[in-house]
Amino acid sequence: MLQHLHLDFHGAVMKALDDMDHEGRDTLTREELRQGLNELPAIHDLHQGILEELEERLSNWEGQQKVADVFLAREQGFDHHATHILQFDRYLGLLGENCLHSPQLAAAVHAFEESLQGGGQAVKHRLLRVVQRLFQYQVLLTDYLNNLCPDSAEYDSTQGVLTLISKVTDRANDSMEQGENLQKLVHIEHSVRGQGDLLQPGREFLKEGTLMKVTGKNRRPRHLFLMSDMLLYTYPQKDGKYRLKSSLAVASMKVSRPVTEKVPYALKIETPQSCLMLSASSCAERDEWYGCLSRALPEDYKAQALAVFHHCVEIRERLGVSLGERPPTLVPVTHVMMCMNCGCDFSLTLRRHHCHACGKIVCRNCSRNKYPLKYLKDRMAKVCDGCFGELKKRGGAVPGLMRERPVSMSFPLSTPRFSGSAFSSVFHSINPSTFKKQRKVPSALTEVAASGEGSAISGYLSRCKKGKRHWKKLWFVIKGKVLYTYMASEDKVAMESMPLLGFTIAPEKEEGSSEVGPIFHLYHKKTLFYSFKAEDTNSAQRWIEAMEDASVL
Repeated sequence: MLQHLHLDFHGAVMKALDDMDHEGRDTLTREELRQGLNELPAIHDLHQGILEELEERLSNWEGQQKVADVFLAREQGFDHHATHILQFDRYLGLLGENCLHSPQLAAAVHAFEESLQGGGQAVKHRLLRVVQRLFQYQVLLTDYLNNLCPDSAEYDSTQGVLTLISKVTDRANDSMEQGENLQKLVHIEHSVRGQGDLLQPGREFLKEGTLMKVTGKNRRPRHLFLMSDMLLYTYPQKDGKYRLKSSLAVASMKVSRPVTEKVPYALKIETPQSCLMLSASSCAERDEWYGCLSRALPEDYKAQALAVFHHCVEIRERLGVSLGERPPTLVPVTHVMMCMNCGCDFSLTLRRHHCHACGKIVCRNCSRNKYPLKYLKDRMAKVCDGCFGELKKRGGAVPGLMRERPVSMSFPLSTPRFSGSAFSSVFHSINPSTFKKQRKVPSALTEVAASGEGSAISGYLSRCKKGKRHWKKLWFVIKGKVLYTYMASEDKVAMESMPLLGFTIAPEKEEGSSEVGPIFHLYHKKTLFYSFKAEDTNSAQRWIEAMEDASVL
């Protein structure tokens, strides 16, 4: 690569610059550009000399087991390289400016980019690889140092080489626009086994971290590297490096935050090839990953996907698929205790109904409409009021639809020939929701959904009142120093809310032990209000800490 830049690119650009000299336009910027490009041969000779000497050392390793002196002998060459890096962005700017004024120079640059030597990549990308070589030296020499005996002379020499290389790379980070990003990509490339070249035009590093892969009852650590166009899904190894499991294209991802009892702080990543269920250590960590992944999606993709799976119960639009074209992801019945549309409580008489378009669970009053759905081969299926309105807007009214009709009181009740069938017809035309008393829900209970987005903590706990031992499993969310209580994890309206300011939390120790158990108590001025029981001591400790934080200003 360096050889192609030295011989092909350098020669073609120098010839074009010489021709521009005869035209006599802006010779100062051309001279500065020529000076910068004239450093390419010296840089090529530096790295070529290192390569040849390292190959010779490795072929005769038994006779001379050291490599640090190869770099130390070229200290002056690295100083020269550092000077070039300081002006790297300036040289690129001058090259672009002169290409605008000289069609001949622009043609020479374009011809190199399209040639086999240019690899079909922009010159800027090829020149970045000159700087990349220094970061590669840094990570390789760090590994080499970690395998040396600290008492050896080679160990001290290698430390000196790393100090020398680090000075150059630090200058690159400070002076180059892409310096820090380039260093991070080289580090990831070196750390992940099974991953090839990461340096690609426009690729930027965004985030990395460890989440737990959830498979049934098993939890396994997975380390993620997120870049602007791809996600590396890896698992850690004993030597501190990572093994690549898969590379996922960001453009085809669907990201959601499902609320499940068995997976706390869940993050779901779906692609056409795979589906990953991951668990974060906290709600904040999960939301941070969700935000980074969502922001990484291209803008046109975001517009097409309409926010791409914001929540598992808000999946009206599949990626590129209209409502009703594919089967929805049904919300589990056990997760919902009230209508996801109007908020009324389900009971033995008021049953749950799935919307066959979006998958939500609604009451009968919110699901009295039917519409032909494409994934059911245009068979009529029950849909919620929201989906019905959206489907009608898109597809128009369909003859024979079951839909809400106005109450008509014009039938002749006094006529003796009034038949039972006529009465039945009119009776069914009456919408019961017209007479149903709407549930009045305080606004404070609708401000926070059970999904717990942006909350300090959320999850299931068993609760009993004032020292009684009748435990009831409920879903709790702490947000804004307020404890919200829900019947289930998918509810949109809370059963109750209680500010935690002024309360104290007392953990209950296990019998015969000084360790804290899964039970803790909530007091206000020495009066016991509630007792809570978590699944385990670790979960209880997280809840205790969250409640203590919410109980003080």
